[in-house]
Amino acid sequence: MLLNKKEVMYKQLVEKLYDRCQRIQAENERCVMRVNGIKKIVRRRNHDVELLKRRLDKHGDNWRSVPMVAPHPKGKTEQKRRGPKPKNKQAADETGAPGSEPGPNTPAARKPRKQKAKQPPINPNPVIAPPHLQPPPQLLT
Repeated sequence: MLLNKKEVMYKQLVEKLYDRCQRIQAENERCVMRVNGIKKIVRRRNHDVELLKRRLDKHGDNWRSVPMVAPHPKGKTEQKRRGPKPKNKQAADETGAPGSEPGPNTPAARKPRKQKAKQPPINPNPVIAPPHLQPPPQLLT
């Protein structure tokens, strides 16, 4: 009984290993295909560059002696990073050393902004309800 149980466990482990090897092999094949595709793109680019050089040489101008500086590509990794946000001056003054007095550079207290009174818009074309929806006229008594 124990031998049979060990054999089943061994068989399950072997199957798991085999499945894992298959997955790794499939991933490796995908990586190889990607590398080969990139190699093909690079070969095509180099071939196009050679064709363009030959075509420029046919024109007879002295393009090889002209100093040329390639532009530096600016990727996301080379973009300037923003530094930390500047601290609020009022918060910095309050958390200063005890006994320190605020200097002449402290910002003045801001006055509250006056709110304009909103006026209802004047409608040049008022909507008139149809007669059957209008309320009945009130009688004056």
